[in-house]
Parts: sequence; C-alpha cells; structure tokens
Amino acid sequence: MEKLKIAIIGCGAVANAHLQAIALCEDVEVTVLVDKVLPRARQLAGRFNVPTAVDDYRQIFDDVDAAIAALPHHLHAEVSIELLQRGIHVLVEKPMALSTSDCDAMIQAAAGSGTVLTVGLARRFFLSSQFLKQAITSGLLGDIISFDFREGTSYKWPVSSDFAFRKETGGGVLADTGVHVLDLLLWWLGDYNSIEYYYDDAMGGVEADCELRLKMQNGATGVVDLSRTRELRNTCIIRGELGSLEVETKFNSKIRLKMQGQDLTLTGRVIRNGLSEEKANDIFRRQIDDFVDAIRLHREPFIPDREGKRSVELIESCYALRQPLQHPWIC
Repeated sequence: MEKLKIAIIGCGAVANAHLQAIALCEDVEVTVLVDKVLPRARQLAGRFNVPTAVDDYRQIFDDVDAAIAALPHHLHAEVSIELLQRGIHVLVEKPMALSTSDCDAMIQAAAGSGTVLTVGLARRFFLSSQFLKQAITSGLLGDIISFDFREGTSYKWPVSSDFAFRKETGGGVLADTGVHVLDLLLWWLGDYNSIEYYYDDAMGGVEADCELRLKMQNGATGVVDLSRTRELRNTCIIRGELGSLEVETKFNSKIRLKMQGQDLTLTGRVIRNGLSEEKANDIFRRQIDDFVDAIRLHREPFIPDREGKRSVELIESCYALRQPLQHPWIC
C-alpha cells in the first residue's frame, strides 16, 4: 500500500510530537514542513529527514494527501478551510477555531469536499480518559452527582512565538489548556444546561487564571479551575452515587477508585494489551493512526469535527459572561 503523504504546517513545539509519532508509523510519511520562518522549517526537516521545507502552505496543494495544521489558534480556520476545499484531509490542532462560526465554516468545507476533518484533542486518546468514559457509561459510579477539575502550573510549554499570550490570537488559559478540560467533560458527561463563568484575570488582555461552574444535562454540577500561575491539584474527580474516580491530567496518569461506604481505595494505571506505560509518542501515534484509518476506510474519525466545535462553543459562552477577578487593591 502506498504511503499517505502528510504535510505539517507550523513548526512549533507540537510539530516535534507529531513528527516523532509519525516516524513510528509504517503507512504514512511527512513529505513537507511549512513555516513562515523558513530556517526553522529547514532545521526541523533536517532533524527528521523530511525532504522538503517551504514557507507558504499554498505551495503544497498538489503534493500531499493530508495535512496537520499545527498553527497559532487564530490561523486554524483560514488555513484548514483552504486545504479542505482543495481535497486535502486535515488534522487541526486544538482549539478547532476561535469561534463557532469558523468551526461551522470548517465543517461545511469538509462536507463539501468529502474530506476528513479531525481535531487534535489528544487527551481523548489517554487510556485513563477512555477508562473514565467507559466507567461512567457502564454505570460503575451510578448516576453522576458532581465533578471537580483543577489544572494549573507555572507555564512551561516551549513556544516559538508570543501567540499564546495575545488576546487576538486566542492566547488565554481557557482557550489553551481549558479546551482539553472542557472537551473531556463534555465527552464524559454530555451537554451542559447552564454555565457560570465565575471569574478570570484578563483585565483586557488574556487570562492566566479562571474558574467556571457548570450544570450538566444529566444533573451533575461542578467546577473547573485553570491556572498558568498556580500549582493546582491537576486531577479531575468524578463523584457518583455509587463511588468516585479521580484521574490525573498528565501522560501515564494514575486513577483512584473509591466505592461509596468503603474505606479502601484502588489506585493504578490503565492496562491495554498488557501494557500500562504511556508516553507522549503513544498518544500522538494513536491520533495519527486514527486519522489515517479514517481517510483510508472512509469512516468518521474518533474525534469528528462537530465534537471539536463543542468546546469552542462553551469557551465562547464563557467569554461572553466574563467577570473580572476581584483584587483587594482595585477599587
């Protein structure tokens, strides 16, 4: 079978993760890297033996089957739509776009060209995330009562530009880390009924800290606390009428299960095919394998485009309800 030819557009930190994962795949190859800073694209191409590096994605239209849009958030929609309209399948990094209208335009472009559009919400590929989904769906915890999701640390992600810190490029913690968190909650628990965007500290710029509270359609209520400045618990706790599950928010995460009325807790990692160790390469390879299979088998990807839209819609609703963090020194 002929290998699927993929371009990676954007040569920032996440491009390295994709390249390392694709190097482990037999039926796909990266044939071109694209970055407006051409020396950066050429350097990365040299490291991973990619034959071509260019500075304009419009140069690749006739040379690839698919593309990974690993660009700053505000460029996702524009670039993805043009690729899809040219018949190129797209895996777009999270968030899918910065508005639901842009998401709708991307979905329409994919439908119109018969191409696959999937969103890089990679945490759905964590074994722990999938176990938690199955535990909730199977009724292990009974009816879900509440959730408590806290994720925060001093910002350490390696960046090649300042887009993660600018309002116009979608740089706040809610649109960055928060899109993973909200996507998981919507996947695990279903749609929400109401939202209270309790506060953020944007002060006209981008938020480094924020908190929101949700009531889900299944009756569960809970809080999401996000930070780029504070070391938080970095777990999600789902409480049901029969017990609770707590899962860490990192690679190779642990799960803690406690049944109602018991003083014992079961702690461990999820095992699949006899293996429990999970690295970043494993997650990104599962994502690439699913993308390639969806293209070859003409099936829906594990994370279809409409699912990527859901978290964007929730983030958009949060920003519309924005309340400033009250500081004692501000009157």
